[in-house]
Amino acid sequence: MLVNSFDTKYAKTALKYESLDNSFTKILGSNSKFSRIFTSVIENKSLKSLSEATLRSDITGQVINTILTHDSNSKHYLYYMGDVFKKNKMNNNIKQFRQHGVEIINLPKNKSFKEVLEILDKILKNILKKNYTYVFTDPKISKNINYLLDNSSHKNNISKFVNIFKKNIKAPFELNLDKDFFSQDYHQDIFFYVYSNISKKIIAQGGGYQYKKNIKKVEGFGFSCNVDYIAELI
Repeated sequence: MLVNSFDTKYAKTALKYESLDNSFTKILGSNSKFSRIFTSVIENKSLKSLSEATLRSDITGQVINTILTHDSNSKHYLYYMGDVFKKNKMNNNIKQFRQHGVEIINLPKNKSFKEVLEILDKILKNILKKNYTYVFTDPKISKNINYLLDNSSHKNNISKFVNIFKKNIKAPFELNLDKDFFSQDYHQDIFFYVYSNISKKIIAQGGGYQYKKNIKKVEGFGFSCNVDYIAELI
């Protein structure tokens, strides 16, 4: 059994997805530093039922494993378009989402953060104009409400990242002070998401991470866009 798609887009919806793909590749393809990578879902022809399938719920992990295998020391500027499959926690059904993303590997975090956010904001402004808001948090957040706002604290870097954001991005933002704010497990330095002011859905998310395997180590920063939710807004 080859698991590659649960959704079929057609007519006007298909044109929206094609337009979003073209817009994304035009922005990233014009940047000579970036290379496009291709992703694939897991194929297992011996599976007896869909419930036995192991489907990719995130592309960053696949990118990290590829870098660790091939070249963990060099700087990498990567972008991708692919599908992810996530299980609905309420009914256990599997839902397919189209994803656009960028990953910058082995660059100082402040530089990769700036570049990643400038790319993301260019994409969002091109599509949604001003109808979106960034939310930032620190995965190691303290219960102390002053923690996020204390520039002298050596326990977090969020003030540094927020200052970079304010200097380079002209878009509204908020800070999330909830200790249990959700994040992918690999985000350690900062985590953010972008929600639509119209639908309130999460249209993009990202952050910084580091990963070690044996003696190899990679550090990265990236984002992914939920193309399905963005398509609903255009």
